[in-house]
Order: sequence, then C-alpha cells, then structure tokens
Amino acid sequence: MQPHSTTLRRLHALIAIAALMLITLSATPALASDIHKDGYCVMRDNCGSKRTFGKQLPCPDNGPAVEPDKELRELLVSTCGPSYEHSKACCSQDQVEDLIASTKQASPMISACPACWTNFLNFFCTFTCSPNQSMFLNVTETGLSTDKKPVVTKLDFLVSDQYGSGFYDSCKDVKFAATNGYVMDLIGGGAKNWREMVTFMGREREPLGSPFQIDFPAQDSTGMLKPFVGITRQCNDTDEQYRCACVDCLPVCPVLTPTPEEKPPCTVFGVSCWSFSLSFIYTVTLGAAIAMFVLRRRIRAAKDLIGFEPVTRHDEDEDENSQHLLDPDQYTSRYVVSALLQEWFYHQGYLCAKHAWRTIGICFGLVAFFSLGCFGIETDPVKLWVAPDSISATQKAIFDQNFGPFYRTAQVIVSYKDGNSPIVDEQSFRRLFMINDRIKGLKTETGVVLKDICFHPTGDECVIQSPTGYWQDDIDGFGDSWKDTFEACTKNPADCLPEFQQPLKPDIILGGYDDENFVKAKAFIITYVIQNSVNTTITERAHDWELRFLALMDDLVHNKIPEIRTEDLRISYSSESSLEIELNKSSNTDVRTVILSYLVMFLYASLALGRFQLASPRRLIIDSKFTLGMSGIFIVLASISTSVGIFSFLGYKITLIIAEVIPFLVLAVGVDNIFILCHEFERRKMNHPEESIEECAGRTLGRMGPSILLSALSETIAFGLGGMVTMPAVSVFAMYAAMAVWVDFLLQVTAFVSCIALDAQRAEEDRVDCMPCLQIQAPQAIETEGALPAWVRKYYGPLILNSSVKRIVVAAFVGLLTVGLCLMPSLEIGLDQRLALPNDSYMVQFFNDLDEYFRVGPPVYFVVQDVDATTRSGQQQICARFSTCSDSSIANVLEQERKRPQVSYIEQPAAVWIDDFLHWLNPAIETCCRFRKNDPTKACGPWDDEDDCNVCYADRDPAWNISMNGLPEGEEFMKYLGEWLKASPDEYCPLAGKAAYGDAIKLNAAGDRVKMSHFRTYHTPMRNQHDFIAGYKSAHRIADQVSKETGATVFPYSVFYIFFEQYVDIIPLTIRLLTVAMIAVGLVTAGILGSVKVALVVVGVVGMIMVDVVGAMVLMGVSLNAISLVNLVICVGISVEFCSHIARATVEAEGSPDERVFGALVEVGSSVFSGITLTKFLGIFVLAFTRSKIFEVYYFRMYLAIVVVGALHGLVLLPVLLSSIQSEKSASFSLGSLGWSLRNGQGGSRPSSANRRRLREGRRLLEGGDSSDEESEDVREAVAHELPRSQSGANGRRR
Repeated sequence: MQPHSTTLRRLHALIAIAALMLITLSATPALASDIHKDGYCVMRDNCGSKRTFGKQLPCPDNGPAVEPDKELRELLVSTCGPSYEHSKACCSQDQVEDLIASTKQASPMISACPACWTNFLNFFCTFTCSPNQSMFLNVTETGLSTDKKPVVTKLDFLVSDQYGSGFYDSCKDVKFAATNGYVMDLIGGGAKNWREMVTFMGREREPLGSPFQIDFPAQDSTGMLKPFVGITRQCNDTDEQYRCACVDCLPVCPVLTPTPEEKPPCTVFGVSCWSFSLSFIYTVTLGAAIAMFVLRRRIRAAKDLIGFEPVTRHDEDEDENSQHLLDPDQYTSRYVVSALLQEWFYHQGYLCAKHAWRTIGICFGLVAFFSLGCFGIETDPVKLWVAPDSISATQKAIFDQNFGPFYRTAQVIVSYKDGNSPIVDEQSFRRLFMINDRIKGLKTETGVVLKDICFHPTGDECVIQSPTGYWQDDIDGFGDSWKDTFEACTKNPADCLPEFQQPLKPDIILGGYDDENFVKAKAFIITYVIQNSVNTTITERAHDWELRFLALMDDLVHNKIPEIRTEDLRISYSSESSLEIELNKSSNTDVRTVILSYLVMFLYASLALGRFQLASPRRLIIDSKFTLGMSGIFIVLASISTSVGIFSFLGYKITLIIAEVIPFLVLAVGVDNIFILCHEFERRKMNHPEESIEECAGRTLGRMGPSILLSALSETIAFGLGGMVTMPAVSVFAMYAAMAVWVDFLLQVTAFVSCIALDAQRAEEDRVDCMPCLQIQAPQAIETEGALPAWVRKYYGPLILNSSVKRIVVAAFVGLLTVGLCLMPSLEIGLDQRLALPNDSYMVQFFNDLDEYFRVGPPVYFVVQDVDATTRSGQQQICARFSTCSDSSIANVLEQERKRPQVSYIEQPAAVWIDDFLHWLNPAIETCCRFRKNDPTKACGPWDDEDDCNVCYADRDPAWNISMNGLPEGEEFMKYLGEWLKASPDEYCPLAGKAAYGDAIKLNAAGDRVKMSHFRTYHTPMRNQHDFIAGYKSAHRIADQVSKETGATVFPYSVFYIFFEQYVDIIPLTIRLLTVAMIAVGLVTAGILGSVKVALVVVGVVGMIMVDVVGAMVLMGVSLNAISLVNLVICVGISVEFCSHIARATVEAEGSPDERVFGALVEVGSSVFSGITLTKFLGIFVLAFTRSKIFEVYYFRMYLAIVVVGALHGLVLLPVLLSSIQSEKSASFSLGSLGWSLRNGQGGSRPSSANRRRLREGRRLLEGGDSSDEESEDVREAVAHELPRSQSGANGRRR
C-alpha cells in the first residue's frame, strides 16, 4: 500500500503506444496495403485525428522507404541503434523526436534491465521506422481525420513466436519497486505471455490507450506477410551491457541453498520413519514377550508332568501376620526422613486438634493479612505473551520509534448469504456506494470523522481500498457502462486511480474469483486505513470512531437502515478495537461457566465426605460432612487469595488464566488431600474407638502428612521452576500456582486438621451438621466400610494384581505410550484467535471470510542497520539493480527468496529505496533529477522549463552507468538523497521518493548518514497458524543469513511477529519445563520415601501420562500454545497427586510386594479416585456447555484427557509396576523414646476383630480365593460387636 503518481493512469498508455501514433504514410495515399515486399512501407507521417482533441493517426503510405537526412539519421542511430546507420526508414524526424520523448517516460521503469530496455526500443523503432514495414504490417482499415485526410484506423502486425517470446521473457520479471509490482503490469496489463502483452499494447482505448486498433494475428490470412523475426536480448545475456540484475532476471540469480523445509520427509510405506520405527519395535517386543510366556508355560507344564508338584503356601498364624497389611499403627518407617516426618506431623496434628479454634484463628488471620494486596488484571496481550526483553518486543520498539507504528485498519467484507453467487452486479455496487458514504460520514461525539484520523500519504484524501474507488467513490460516475469500466479497471488498475491516487489491485478489493475472472468475484473487500501513533490521544480518537463504525455495521448486518436493504447480504467486519472488545465479552461469558463448574465440584466434595445411613434420617444430618467439606473448599480459596495478595503486593498482576485455571489446579490438589485426611481419620476411629479425638487427629496427620508433603513439595518445586520461563503469562501463572499449592498444604495440615477435630466433636455430641448449636437424639453411628473401599478390596485389588492381568496391563500401557510417541510429531502449534471468541461473535465470521476471500498477505519490513549507504561498499550490500551489487545483498536475497514462496512465504518484490534513488539520478531520465541553472541548490519542479534546468549527471565523467562507477558517495550522496526524499512522484518521474520511501529511511541526528532503513515486501496469504509461524521463522532465517554474509544488522518486522515469537522455541521450552518438573518430582519422591526405585517408577508413570496427554491433544485437535503449556504443567501436578499417595502407602506397608500394593489401594486408592477423578469429572462436565470455543478445546478437552489418562495410569499402571518392585532395605532408625514409638510399641493396641476379618478376606482374594456372602455377613456382625467398645470410648471422651 504505497503511494504512486497522480497521473499513473496515463503512464502505461504513453509507454505502450506512444510510438504507434507517430507513424507516417507516404505522400501518395492508399486505402490499404497492397505492396508487401522489402523496402516498402505501409504508413508514414501523421494525418490528423478522428476527433478534435484526439491523438494523431498515421497516414496510409504503401510507398518505398526513403533515405533519412543527416539530422534524422543521427536521431535514429542514437535512439534505435547502429542498424539504422546506413539503412532507409519509413518515419520522419518528428516521429523519432516524439518517440524519444515518449520512451523517456518509460525509461525510469525499464532501463534498470538493459535487455528489456533494448528490446522495448527495438520493438517500437522497428514498428515505426523499419524500411521493411510492408513485410510484417498490413493496414486493414482506414478512415478520415478531422482534416478530411485518410488515416490508418486498424492494422495487423505479424510477429514471430521467437521474437515475441524473447521480448516478453526479457521484461516479465522486471520490477517497479514503487508499487511492489511489475513493469509488465503497466506496459502489458499484467500479461502472462507475449501475445497478451502485445494485444494489450495494441488495443484501441483512446484517450488512455492506442488511438487505433493493432491486431497481432497468429497467422497471416492474406499469405503476403512474413512474421517479424528480429534479434532479442536475453536478461542473462552473455554480453554484460545487456545483462539484467538478479532482481529483474531469475536466470542471473545464484541457486539458493535448500532449506530443511524443502527436503522430503522420511517415510516408510507412507508412514513417518519415527512412527514406523516405534511401531515396529513395540510389535517385535510384544511378540517376543508373548512367545517367551507361552514357551515358559509349556516348559512348566512339562515339568509338572514328570513329577514336580506346585507348592501351596500356608500361613500358620494368619491373624498375626495379616494385621500388618492395613493397620496404620504398624506402618512405622525404617527410613530416617519418613520417620522424623511422621513424628513431626503427629505432634502437629495433636496440637492443632487440641487447640482447634486458636489454630483456625491464627491461620485465617494470616490469610486475611496476606490477602490485602490490591491486585489488578492484566489484559494487554503483548504484556501477557511477550517478554519485555524479547527479541520481537525490542525490534517492534525500534521500528515504532524510527518509522512509526503500523497503521490501524477497519475492514468490511460483503457477499451474498448463499456464498456462491457473484457479488459483481449493479444493485450490489449501488449498495456498496451507500455503505461507503455512510462510513465516511460517521462522526463521534467530539466531532471526529474519518478524514481526521485516516492515513493519507499523498494529500488530504484517505486511503480507502474499495471497488467503488474505480469511480472515485462517486456514485454519480457509476453509469450504465459500469461493467465495461469495471473490467477495464481490473485489467489495468493504473487507468482508474481512486481519490488517494494509488492503483487498486483486484486482489485486495475482490475475493472468491478464479483465474482472474473478476466479474465472477463473490465478495467485495473494503479497507479503511487509519493512522496509528504512540500518542494515546490520537489512538483514543481512532478508538472512538471505530466504536461508531462497529455500531453502524451491526445495524447493517441486522438490516436496521431502511435506505440500505441488506437482508440478502452477508456483511462481516472488523476494526482495530474489535478483537479486544470481543475477547473481553468472551471472558465475561466464561467466568459464569467457570464459577458454575467450581460450584459443582465444591458441592460434590462437600457431600461426598459424609456418611449416609438412609435407615436413620436423624443420623444422616449428624454424620453429614457438608460443613467440613465447605471448610476444606474455603481453605482452597484462602490459599488462592493469599497467593494473589502476595504477588500483587510484589507488582505481578493477575491474568485471566490465573483466575480461571489456578482454582482448578489447587482444587485438584486440595480436594484429594481433604478426602485422604477425612477417610484416614474415619478409619482410625473405626479401628481404634478408644482413642481421643486429639490422638486420632495426630495419628491421622502423622500417617498421611508425609505423603501430602511429598505431593505438595513436588508440585511447588515443579511450578516454581516454571517461573523461570520468559513468557509472562506462563511464568506468572507458575509463581502464583506454586505459592497457592504450598499455602494450601500449610492450611490443610493445620487449619483443616482443626476443622476435622471440631467436626468429630460435633458428631460425637450428636449435633446437626451446618447447625451445630442444635443437638438431637439419634441412634449411634454404625462404623462400616465404605462401598468404594470395599469394592477395591474385594474386586479391584485382587483383579489388578493378578499375574496375567499385570502382563496385559503393562503391554496395553506400553502400547498406549507408543501411540502417544507416534502422535507427538503431529502436534500443531499456535492458537487460532477464533477459538478465543464466543461462538456467536461477529469476528468469527469475519475471520472465516478473510481466509476465504483475502488474497494478500501482511506486509513485512526488513530493517537494515549498521550499513553506511554513503560508501560504495555499503551501497552494494543493499542494492540489487546494478551489476556490481553483492549477490548476498538484502535486495538480491529477498528477490531470490520471493521466487520460492512455498519456503520463504514472501510473495511480492521488495521496494528497494537505494535502487530507485540511484536510478532517479540517471540523466537519461531528464524529467527526474534536475537543478536550476541560476541556483544549483534548488531542484527544478515538473513544470520548470528544461532550458532553465541542468540534468543531474548529464556531463559527469565517468558517466552514470549500471556498474555504479562514479555514482555519488559521501556528502554528495546525502545531498541528492535529501532532494529525492522531498520529490513527489508524477507521470514525468514516478521514481521520486517522497511517497514511497518518505518513512522508509531514518537519518542520524546530524543528518549526514543513513541510520537505518527498511525494505518492504509482502508475505504470502496467511491462512492458518502454521503459515504465520512459518512466515515468522522464514523471515528471521533470511535476516540472519543476510546479517551473517554482509556484516550488517538486519531484522524483519511485521505486525504479527510479536505474538508468534513464543512459538519458535515453545517445543524446547515445553520439553525443558516438563523435564525439570519431573526431575524435581523424582528427587523429592526419592528424598521423602527413601526409595530410588519407587521414585523412578513415579517419574516414569508421570512421564507416560504426559506423553499420552500430548497424544490425546493431537487426536482432539488441541494445539500447543501458552494455554496448553500451562495445562501440561498442571498435568504434572495432578499426575503427582494420582501417584504420590499410593506410592508412599506402598513403601510404608509391610509384606510381599502384592500385599503392600493391595494395602495401599484399599487405604488411599479409593480416596484418590473419589477425591480427584470424580470431583474433576463433574467440573469438566459443566465446561462442556461453555459458549467459548477456547474453553471447550483447551479446558474441557484437555482436562478430560488429563483426568482420564492420569486416573488410568495412577490407579491401574502404577500399582502393577509397584507390585513388581522388591522391598528395599532402608537404613534402620530407632525413634527411642519418641512419642510415636511409645504409642506404637508393645503397648500398642491390636486391630479390631472386624478389621482383622477384612484383612484375612483380602489376603484370600489376593491368593485367588472367593469371598462368600456368609463371611461378609460375619464381617458385619464383627463390626456390630465392636460397637459397645466404640460407644464406651465415645462416652469416655464426652466425660
């Protein structure tokens, strides 16, 4: 989007047909060409025009060519070459002079490529002056001029394919930097072959084209003509004086080194080598394992047949041995750290229960104090996702400071609702005119209109890219011939300049067409370019206007404007403010869904803790644990409040991710611990009813405190390490999460233990839950085993520990791991901004239409620093259109990369200021660089007489040349550069630099050097996140390559780069972050449990969970970005919760490996399942109904995968692996006379008879026996026999 000449609409015509209207005929007129042989003409001289102010038409003249006089011959030789030094001619001196004047206007664009320029001159010189015109020209139609003289009105020009192709090939790649386009767009109407080029040149289009029709037939119908066969110069000609630069000639360019993206991927049978290798290894290993198993079974069977008998194990004293399986008192640790922790937590729990209210008061007094921090919410996406010292942020700051911030835009896309009908019709155009007028007339409350804030580089007219611009946005100019005008303007936009005088390329204002069939376009695209600034006053004015724009568009979409009927139109729109407004709207919608999800989880957790005996309603309201559950939930919220308060005090703002995700994380961790503590406390009360509440609470915390510490410490360290990443949203989340998890742990082992004690006291006194002041008479509670623990003990534990089932489990989970590893390379990267919007947002439709219809990619600027452009070596490092430019110059490299857009993602030629500036100095272009003769310090204007001006470099020695020898350096360079930057382009000098490069060059403070400059080009259309990321990487690869080869400092800048830098190293960051987190988990686990084997198993299971969750992300369409990275960090924490409690219970238990794992499953497995799995399932279920796509994808889908995969690994695979580990002999540690040892020594109580019966049943189930209903009934009876002891203990505690 760069400014052009105010009269470019005439430029191509002057170039293409200037010579054609200057041809003459002989003095003997004829109506058509009759003689066709060498030495004869078909036209000569001018005989007038068809209308008063029309162009001159040639006279028919079928006479012989004549010898030119001396002056004419000199003109011919100097203009058309030495071939006319001794030949006759069919033209006059006036014609040649007019030809010279006309070609001077083409010279600024074409002369940079000597081959194209030579062929261009040769073509018109041959057509105008060749002495053998009659051999390839034939007049087919004549008429009368206004002077009643015969004139040529139509003729045929027979051109050979060889010559036409040579001419076209030499010019097809020549660039016109001021428009980021091609010269062929101007001289050939964007022709794709030589016939289209010459057909465009010969089309009669007065006053903007040829004054008469010139046809270029493929064959001669008369049989008298011969195709013109001339010599054409190639752009890579062996003669250096004709060779073009790489930027204008692909064959000249060196071959680029292939990038890794160009190399074909490794595949085997259509499958990636990675996936094939993993699948092959798994299949072979599984097959070998099955074969070995079958072989061993046969060998064992053979041994049995020849006399070996299996030995059955008998337990002599089952009651004495089995009591160690589940009795918490018998889990005295042999590992010093665990033993000390047990002792510490016992005393802490005892004191917290004894001084319950004091403990609760102190804890929540501290919570209230630390929650006093005044927090703010960070919503700026740049501050959320971009580190302040990141490369992109630094480069954006440099660009904005030196060249100004990238402009704002407001866009409208209009199509029919069916999406298939062409939009190019009269009714649609008239409605588009009215819509455009409404938008231009919008006014804010402060009186700001579009003209006050729009971008207008060449004058007062706003840059509005709209199809109505072909009629200068004036509906009065839109007449019955609108279709002809539309077709002509789309073919050659330079003919129909809008008010802001820049050609409107069809691909930026039309969409949905094929093969340049613009009449069949399905969408109009209107873009309003608005000024941007670092000045907040300017941006606020623009923001206010954009709000009015959005309101108007909403009225149009809902057909609320009577004058403009839009019921059949689909109108999608956007402004610079739209995304932020819609994201905030989405967040407000999401908050309600998130709160509902948490409420469901809170309610479940509060209800699930209680015991419900439906036979006794009075007992029901006493045994309910709703108040206790709510206190646990309140502790979770208190930990979050404390974390927010502390970090807000330190200056870290809260983000929406923190507000929406951390409660989910802390709830996952906290609820699990709540269930474990409550269930353990209930088990102790059932097994040891004689203990006091304080004693029971102390033993409960002493038993479970170390495992809670293990999980909390692992998660805190893992999250804390995540705070070291540079991405603000992730690092701040990690710090908030680490603090919240640790505070939650501290409150649970203090305040919640006190709450448990108070709730137990309430239940013993038969006080109603939620109303403890109300005491009722109720039957005594029957201490029974819960349904879930009983199911685990009777069915699940024996099943999962069966030897055959173990093998199946290991094979299945290794297969699942293999699938996850195979899917990992397919994980997409990025975050589609449509997902962050509500499903009913108008922006979703806009982004969909933009992807479907918009064909232009975002601009990209390559900023060059540390290059001294005042020196020849510095100029050669950045130029392209001179023979001595470096092959590795920024301009040459960009041109080469443009020719492989599938890799570079660069589509259009770069605008190279140094090339246009130095060509502006070319004295052959007499209308560009000129200074007054009477005052050499002042430049001449376009209307100054040429006799009063000196042309730059006209008499220079050495003369201006393509080798750059003699071109300006030092002070002279800066002098001319200043004048060039002040000169405005026009039809006489389109290379002037003010419009195209006024903001592309930044001088130093002294004004004697170029501090930095940028080279503008465009990306290919960006359709998805992959394109944006690949474009970012490619641009930086190119900049790094140029910097390395030239020594300059080069960096790319585009408006979207700052948001996509995070994806360059997000995969290494993810691997690094998760690896460090798992290492931390392993070290803490080994340190607390004293078992390296168990620690390795836990880390391995956590790693498998991570791999399988990533595989699930691929299957569910979840890409990797900052949000999913945060969720993966959460996955580490939740995975530890699934594993740590079972792992520690296994280590602390006694017996065989199977018995230890069985005891752990019965003891804490049910708590893990009900505390994490069921709670999270309920919360996730609510998230499925969110209106926000981002919550559906990144929270519902990912959390569902995390919970399902984590539960399967923690409750299925982990027990199987732990049962395969033999007991480790830890260093023994005698607690001597410590309280825990005294209470668990010889004087300790034995388990109750009911518990012993359950243990015997569990042992038989492990050994393959069945549990009968009769024995289950015996268990219930034994429990009933325990009630008097329980009642006695309770009464004793009451007394």
